[in-house]
Amino acid sequence: MNTVIPPRGLAGYAWLLRRNRDMRMLWSGQLVSYIGDWFNSIALLGLMIELTRSNLIGSLIFLCAVLPGAIAGLFISGVVADKFDRKKVMIAADLIRALIALSFLLVRSSTTAWIGLVGTAALSFISSFFQPAAAAAAPNLTSAEELPLANALGQSTFASTTVIGSLIGGAAAALFGRDVSFILNSASFLLSAFFISQVAARFNKVAVREQLSRGGALRALVEGFVYARDHRITLTYMLAKLPWAFAQGAIGLYAVYSLQIYGMGDVGTSWLYASRGAGGLLGPLLVSSFIPLNDTPRLARVLRAALVLAISGHVLLGATGWIGFGMVGLFSAYLGGACVWVFSTLILQSTTPDAVRGRVLSLDGVSMSLTMSVASLFAGLVAVSSGPQWGVLACAAIATIGGFVWYFVFARRAEAIPRRAA
Repeated sequence: MNTVIPPRGLAGYAWLLRRNRDMRMLWSGQLVSYIGDWFNSIALLGLMIELTRSNLIGSLIFLCAVLPGAIAGLFISGVVADKFDRKKVMIAADLIRALIALSFLLVRSSTTAWIGLVGTAALSFISSFFQPAAAAAAPNLTSAEELPLANALGQSTFASTTVIGSLIGGAAAALFGRDVSFILNSASFLLSAFFISQVAARFNKVAVREQLSRGGALRALVEGFVYARDHRITLTYMLAKLPWAFAQGAIGLYAVYSLQIYGMGDVGTSWLYASRGAGGLLGPLLVSSFIPLNDTPRLARVLRAALVLAISGHVLLGATGWIGFGMVGLFSAYLGGACVWVFSTLILQSTTPDAVRGRVLSLDGVSMSLTMSVASLFAGLVAVSSGPQWGVLACAAIATIGGFVWYFVFARRAEAIPRRAA
């Protein structure tokens, strides 16, 4: 059988979406949901900082956005992604999130600001069931030659919607009010559920689901840990994200930067997020235009260089007080960070059997989310005591140390990456 060689770059994305209807529907659902998320994020950050006047609130919102999902991923959502119909799990998650998103309409004063934190935590918890199910289903909805493109497309979609959603979301909040942004976010989840319902292919391998259903939930969870422990390549590329995740602890301070250092309000916040998204979009796209996504040795070398760039960009953000430098710093940080995310995830997807893929990818997300949670709280506490710029620089310093440990202890000893798992 002749192997199909897909086009590179944007042409490859178009080729995939034109050729694979199921991936087109899944992608459409993620597209509208991501845009809605950023409408919500920009509006909520500005509202909560105005109501509480606290340098710590941005970090607390970010903590609520990742920690509940990380805990759920650690104990249950990865098992759910492997044990139950992933399509039904994703649709149910969307419908529940549509209701939760409306709770932000109740945040009206400092005494009701807690609703913003609780609502954010609830969205994080329910989203933890959606993401590993989608990631674990991708290899079952694609062919071997389509999977690398599908993975890169997912990151590019997230990044591009960060640009679009944050810019439009900032403008919408300024022109029409923040309530409009909250309502649009709720509607985006309903539209996402519709698109996912149109996918015809199976999200799970039936035989694997039947085999897993005969085991207990605790056994299923432990098997995910054991697989990661016993497969060095899996462990190595799960850990690759952690230095990058700690650098991202500064994300809770972007709105603080805009309001206090740049004096630009929601618009400045949207510019920072848009720069972040632009870098995240172009990073994997540029690399995939010159290097085939199945050339894992070269991608591994790019990943190491990208990690350096990701941390350096946050140093530029923290060391300067002009929004232009801040935007350049975040652009370069996420140019590199997106490559770290895409290439490490691609390796995990292509080398992990379907029977444990949901749990491995869930653990991957959990480790990154927990690291980002700790880093965000750390950055917020440093910002309260010493200023937001020191919070960003402290995260970058610890990320640098973590990067050296990852490279010298794990990456240099990683075995050759095998081909796609059965």
